[in-house]
Amino acid sequence: MSDVFVEQIVERKPDAKANLIKIGIALAAILLPSTVLFFGVLRFIFPVTLGLCCWGAFLMIRKQNVEYEYSFTNGELDVDKILGRRMRRHVLSVRVRQFDILAPMTGEYRDEYEARTIQRTEDASTSPKSPDRWFARFTDDAGAVTLLIFEPNERMREAMKGLIPHKYRGPDTAL
Repeated sequence: MSDVFVEQIVERKPDAKANLIKIGIALAAILLPSTVLFFGVLRFIFPVTLGLCCWGAFLMIRKQNVEYEYSFTNGELDVDKILGRRMRRHVLSVRVRQFDILAPMTGEYRDEYEARTIQRTEDASTSPKSPDRWFARFTDDAGAVTLLIFEPNERMREAMKGLIPHKYRGPDTAL
């Protein structure tokens, strides 16, 4: 058997909440240093305060840009979250053979991804409204039933399907 390695990066699309956070950060960066102007003695530090607040706001807004990286290597799927294209946080690792089901998030499989037994949900997709979302339900090492929502490309789905053909539900498979 040959080694299998498939990698994919998807960028999270900002939703209304993320945009409001960015606006709030920008407003705070302007209003906070402006309060210094009300105190006559501290007016000379306004340019420094404004510069520092703008720099901090830039870093915080940049951190709001989120990407997910899926790495599938020899039956193991790793999902990492990348913030601001600099900081990487590990989300989860799972052996694909642990999946109970791997299927697209369509009405046909709604009972599977809305099951009451699900204790943990990891959404590593571009948007909750994306038509390309898939889900995998599995029991993690701690014993919690976990739902992973992600957007694997066709190459990654085919690699997973080769290991779990009986658990794979896709547009080209029959129940």
